[in-house]
Amino acid sequence: MTAIGFQQGRGSEPSGLPEARLEAEASMLAVARQDIEGGRFIADGDLDAWLEAWKSGEPVELPEAPANPSRR
Repeated sequence: MTAIGFQQGRGSEPSGLPEARLEAEASMLAVARQDIEGGRFIADGDLDAWLEAWKSGEPVELPEAPANPSRR
């Protein structure tokens, strides 16, 4: 699994940090888009479990996609 360094933020951010956060988020989105374009597929149940853990504030890692994805 790939560890990610993104945490949910609440409240205001010190000056300069919103831009850094937006750059980091843009970078993560670019990686995600490349994964999708390359055929990455995560089963619905795995994604739902990941989102619930993230929403609960648990440390999360990106779910692994199967080597030969077959969409379920």
